[in-house]
Amino acid sequence: MLQSAPPQHIPPHVAILAIDAFTALAHAEMHTHGAESISQVHFHEVGAVDSIVDTVGTLLALYYLDVDLGGEDGYGDVAVTCAPLPMGEGTVWTDHGLLPVPAPATMRLMVGMPTCPGPKGVTGELVTPTAAALLRVLTGVYYFDSGEYGKNNNEPTYWQAKGVSGRPPSMIPRAVGVGAGTKDFERHPNVLRLILGEDLGRSANQGSGGTAETRNKTGDVSFGESNNESNKVSESLDSAVDVKTNQICKGGVGTKSKKTEQKPQLWDMHSLTHMQANIDDATPELLAHAIDILIKNGAIDAWVHPIVMKKGRPAHCLHCICHSETGNANAAYVDATQNAPTDDTSAEYRLLNIMFRHTTTLGIRIQRNILRAALKRRFVEVQLPYRDNIREGKVDVKISSLNNGEVVSVKAEFDQCKVVSEESSIPLKIVSSAAERLAWDHHVTPQTI
Repeated sequence: MLQSAPPQHIPPHVAILAIDAFTALAHAEMHTHGAESISQVHFHEVGAVDSIVDTVGTLLALYYLDVDLGGEDGYGDVAVTCAPLPMGEGTVWTDHGLLPVPAPATMRLMVGMPTCPGPKGVTGELVTPTAAALLRVLTGVYYFDSGEYGKNNNEPTYWQAKGVSGRPPSMIPRAVGVGAGTKDFERHPNVLRLILGEDLGRSANQGSGGTAETRNKTGDVSFGESNNESNKVSESLDSAVDVKTNQICKGGVGTKSKKTEQKPQLWDMHSLTHMQANIDDATPELLAHAIDILIKNGAIDAWVHPIVMKKGRPAHCLHCICHSETGNANAAYVDATQNAPTDDTSAEYRLLNIMFRHTTTLGIRIQRNILRAALKRRFVEVQLPYRDNIREGKVDVKISSLNNGEVVSVKAEFDQCKVVSEESSIPLKIVSSAAERLAWDHHVTPQTI
């Protein structure tokens, strides 16, 4: 398919590198499954359309940004380096069942490449097979021999980095692009950064009267997290379009792209998973207990609403939401088995287990990657004059604001106000009102109102 693609759509050099990436992946799968030839290899997840689009799209983006991708045969010097790849820990769900991370084929692709531990406390896949294959082809070179493996499969039997692997090159940064994956982590951003720069060695040669050449670019790919099939590198290049004339157009005629002015987002967008179950044979006490356990085990929210089920039976629908842990933006519309919880420590797995074990439901509906718009939130502590209580008059107040700093809501913590009210014999409404007024007066500046 790539070899027969029209050159005006996919340049031959890009097609060669894309084929190299999938060939490297095929060899990794061949060894993992103990096959005798890559012709016996069948791709599962990485054979999907989105993996092909990610691979070709990434290479096309680098090609049109004038990144030096080596010679036309795909094996010349290349000016792409990457940071060490995070190993990660835990397990990942695949067509072959639950596997340790990195998955076997991914681990083979990472052999010889610099690695580092993943962020502390993070489980699940941090480098996908597609990302590993791409980086292996872009940052290294294969050598062939006629040994035991190369004899029958023309297999690359040795890999060597083309530059100082795992370290940024000596360059002058010219543009930076950042792309975010759809999977959210609690303690670190899931982003991939691409840096375009001018090679210092080439710049020095040109400055001293050397032969004029096309300016050489280098790309440094730094991983905050490399999930979601190289995190859609093509989406991270918006900031670089003013640096170079892009020639992505029909018929090969290039036009300079103008940087699109985008208004800042006033609120955060979160990707969530929504789980719900209809229950017609549980007591109110049981449902209240289930909600309490769900909240204590990582649910963002849990609630119940009354419904009428078949045969006119009064019943309840139990709802629970948590952060999505899949990397597929279209996960809500594809086969659910392809986006099952990655390991038994994931929030989704844990909450499903609670709903089955602590309620009488026989089935739970799951909708992944629903979007929620949310305000920024922070807590401040205020000191009330009512000190004759266990809290000594100290109450937390939640301040909610837009991303531009405008405060839109100030709310005192109800349970803390209740303690102060009961032990100091002050009406609850007076306690909460006083706490909120103190927050407005001392923690909200006039510019943010």
